[in-house]
Amino acid sequence: MRAVATGFGAGRIPVAPGTAGTLVALPLWYWSGGWGVRHLLLLCAVLLVSVPAAREEIAATGSPDPQSVVIDEIAGMLLAATGVPWGAGHALLLFLLFRLFDVFKFGPAAWLNDRRGAVYVVADDLAAGVCAGLVYRGIAWLTG
Repeated sequence: MRAVATGFGAGRIPVAPGTAGTLVALPLWYWSGGWGVRHLLLLCAVLLVSVPAAREEIAATGSPDPQSVVIDEIAGMLLAATGVPWGAGHALLLFLLFRLFDVFKFGPAAWLNDRRGAVYVVADDLAAGVCAGLVYRGIAWLTG
């Protein structure tokens, strides 16, 4: 489970592990296409394992929110990409938006980030994913 929590090692990168974890989500998004049954099953699978995996990494490291846990970034990015077809431009914009919301933790993400426990470690990134997805859709709507 610790391998899952760390995105199979991406979270152990000493510089910007959250960004590395978000990058792990991109090939998964590419594989799933961003919509349909395959994407929803992938998202559900990641969500189901994310909290137990994060809990195990928290217990092993003794940190309440270890930087090595990146399964939450993977889940948040996949949530943001839900319904968005894979494409390089879409991926770049959503990646940047997700990192922005994940790093700066606006609104509900900030509230969730202040809580302790594996559920909140994952939930703040899911909130960042929702925000990134909404802003992406707003930009896509405005630009046609």
